[in-house]
Amino acid sequence: MKDDIYHLVTVENGKSDTAAIVKVFSDMLSGRLKNDIRLVNYHNEVPVSYASTISTVETDSIELSVHEHQAVLMKHDKWTLIKSRHFHNQLSVHCYTSYINLPKKAAILHNFAYAQIRADRREAVRVKVHGSLPVTFSYDNVILEGSLVDISATGASMLSSVVPATVADQPGMFSFTLVDAKLVVSGSFVRSIKKEDDKHICILQMKPDIKSDNIIGQFIYQRQVEIIQELKDGIVQ
Repeated sequence: MKDDIYHLVTVENGKSDTAAIVKVFSDMLSGRLKNDIRLVNYHNEVPVSYASTISTVETDSIELSVHEHQAVLMKHDKWTLIKSRHFHNQLSVHCYTSYINLPKKAAILHNFAYAQIRADRREAVRVKVHGSLPVTFSYDNVILEGSLVDISATGASMLSSVVPATVADQPGMFSFTLVDAKLVVSGSFVRSIKKEDDKHICILQMKPDIKSDNIIGQFIYQRQVEIIQELKDGIVQ
């Protein structure tokens, strides 16, 4: 899961990179740099991101005031990502949480390292689908059946037991139901990834029409609202 979200990057070495990152925090606290940091965590494929302010800076840790939703996720994940335009070469920073106080909305972070957020490269927000939602991909006389794993405005993935010898970028039609609406969307089969249980994750690209795009957007918005409500209730699965 983490590998899908980010990967760590070494600019010089661990010690020098940490010192450079902490200096940015120190300059923000002193006012030499504008505090523009945002924390980012992912829950069910959806980014949860809020601005944060620095309270104190030590040689290897910082204390922040954080949003209550972010605090719940950080307590669950034990890590977070920090974004700022002041970091080296537009990189982000990965760190671990050593202390979270939910009532005070305070966090202490340490063990800083540069990171590239892979999820930033996605064209659209992707959300995970709860439960079993049937989907088919068909072309010529071939029908690939499975269940929807996640979806965005431009793509989706499905879990399938049997995958035919399908060439990459094979055009076809996707059929599935979202928000009580039956959708038939044009697109293409990109590739399949075999799992340990002999099932396959099939990566699909979609080109929805205006109506389908609106329905998919409505579904994604509903999932975001549900996720935020989970955080408000302090329920992180």
